[in-house]
Amino acid sequence: MDSFADFQPAGSPLYMVMHNPVLHQFISYLAEKKAEQETQPGLHVRIELSRASMNRVRDSFKQSILDGERHLHVMSHVLGTTLFDGGYELHSNVIGVLPGGEKRPFLIRERITRDALFSHTDLDLGNQMLGKFRYRTGEEWAPLELSANFVEYIPLGRTTSGVNRITSRVKAEEELWNKVADEMFGLDRIVEQDKHLRQYSKYIKDIFGLKIVCDDDAACLRVHRRLEGLRAGECDWSVTGSLARHEGETLPSDPGAPVMEFLETKDYLTCEPSLMKKTGWKALKSVVRWQNQLLEIQVQPLANYYLELDHMAGPSHRSFKLLRETLRGEIARGIPLYGFYRNLLRMLFLDSSVSFDSDNASVVITD
Repeated sequence: MDSFADFQPAGSPLYMVMHNPVLHQFISYLAEKKAEQETQPGLHVRIELSRASMNRVRDSFKQSILDGERHLHVMSHVLGTTLFDGGYELHSNVIGVLPGGEKRPFLIRERITRDALFSHTDLDLGNQMLGKFRYRTGEEWAPLELSANFVEYIPLGRTTSGVNRITSRVKAEEELWNKVADEMFGLDRIVEQDKHLRQYSKYIKDIFGLKIVCDDDAACLRVHRRLEGLRAGECDWSVTGSLARHEGETLPSDPGAPVMEFLETKDYLTCEPSLMKKTGWKALKSVVRWQNQLLEIQVQPLANYYLELDHMAGPSHRSFKLLRETLRGEIARGIPLYGFYRNLLRMLFLDSSVSFDSDNASVVITD
């Protein structure tokens, strides 16, 4: 069975992040092809994809991103009504560097509507905003370069909870197709077992996350404890009434049910100095399950938030990206098949359609 169109899905990676059956089928198909070559190293594996099936996967991928972002923003809306004393505004933010050798950072903020938030991906919002601007260098106008983008929930007044704002951030598409390859090859396990690669393990991150920014460390601890004990009956769920829900998705009916399930928490706020991040970054960092979706929540003091904001377009952020790519490059040199699948996923998710060959593997695009 060579064609993806004939493949029936089994278990697939990223299930807790992407629930789309077309993506499950596709990723399961790739995982099966990977297993074929691993059990028969001399076998030439042929991956056949029709243009129609590739378009279905691309459409499903984009829809899955929108679904994950929708979960993230619905959760942010619910927490906003819970942690803020009044209303709040939505702002789309882009951070980047100005053209030229100095690479000076910039931040642009634009107020947006709820409709805009739920009808575009966060990355599209950022690119649309950047598309309105050009920077004059000499006699020419140059486009701006994006480093990061995020959405802010800004309260209309000072809060009694000590929460200053909520921000949500989604990894760009390029990081998502990398993540698929990472999970197919168990990159976390490979990195953990390899002493040389272990130094890079902190650069493998989750996809959908929000940050709750508090006035100070004490407020962070209070808010984190409140989130751990937060029950459905304490929240105003009316905010979700105008947000379209998918078939089978329900809101909590038991007022005593936890709003979210905490799966893991790492303390980079009050831990011993030897365990603190060398960059000075501070937060309580948790992975939670919300509406059957895995999300990352960081509770961070305001002063540290601004410090991080200043560095997002600077050398430390670019160094972060470089080290992450160094990790993947080293894995690809040691496991060529990993590099092959990264190239395949890059081609698929970046809207190109070109057949190509690698050692003992080939991708064939059919009409």
